[in-house]
Amino acid sequence: MISARLHARHDSVFATLDAVGDAWSWLILREAILHDVRRFNEFRAHLGIARETLRARLDQLVAGGLLERRQLPGAGSFSEYLLTECGSDFFICLATAMRWGRRWYPSDREKEQAARHLHCGGRFDAILCCSACNRPLEARSVIARLAPGARKEFRSSTPRGSTRNREPGLKLLERERACSIARTLRVIGDRWTGLTIRESFLGTRRFDDFEGRMGIAPNILAQRLGRLVEAGVLARRPYQDRPARHEYRLTKKGLDLYPVPLAMLTFGDRWLVAGRPTLLLSHRSCGRRFTSVLTCGRCDEPVHREDIVFAPAPSLRKTP
Repeated sequence: MISARLHARHDSVFATLDAVGDAWSWLILREAILHDVRRFNEFRAHLGIARETLRARLDQLVAGGLLERRQLPGAGSFSEYLLTECGSDFFICLATAMRWGRRWYPSDREKEQAARHLHCGGRFDAILCCSACNRPLEARSVIARLAPGARKEFRSSTPRGSTRNREPGLKLLERERACSIARTLRVIGDRWTGLTIRESFLGTRRFDDFEGRMGIAPNILAQRLGRLVEAGVLARRPYQDRPARHEYRLTKKGLDLYPVPLAMLTFGDRWLVAGRPTLLLSHRSCGRRFTSVLTCGRCDEPVHREDIVFAPAPSLRKTP
């Protein structure tokens, strides 16, 4: 497992993005957490992913401490990949991504893989609530401030493997099955985009400020901002005429995405930053510090993976 000390100087969203990786890694964890997939060939069959890509992502998740590789007895060189406690807890990130994808990119096929909450029997709708007052957390209801001694800028290193050439083919993410998580990842599924969204929720709006805080190359930043504008997550607005300058503001759709980076921050705080979170969060509604709690939107009860039943997702491949 990567030592938590390596992430202690970063915020927890960065740490989560660095440990988990890109959209393919999220989908590998989807298969492991939601469908108990463990073997290499099963991951390939479920995802339609290239062998080399799958091997690299599994290695990263093992190095990040989310999966554990175990030799299968009597099976030669064959292994299986088991979720660690840390990996199982990534369910909070998958659940919030599922909710946003269903809301903004609905699909008729999605009803065939609905998630049901065992406690209330209703369809599971993931809501993050304040641990202090149990009310839902929204972007404008949360105050974030830096912990004492934390860096204002998060540019001290680059997410591992984050190059344009290694981005997943976004159209391939739903090749095997319809999935709201995959549709969310088609918008935010590479690490530079994740960091751009993090900055947006921290109040960064101008190109030079994004560039300075993230340590990102201008051409890559322009591409990521353009993609988020095209997706309707950010709106590009002029703030100066001579010379022309623009800022990037979160739209209603973008603000609704807040639970996803908040879930990544919660996961990173819990597992990756050695008990020293960089961002301290307070809830305007109750005025208290909090941690986010995953709850059911129907019955308001706290939810863990074992509380949810997922219907099998049908393949999108045509059968003869």
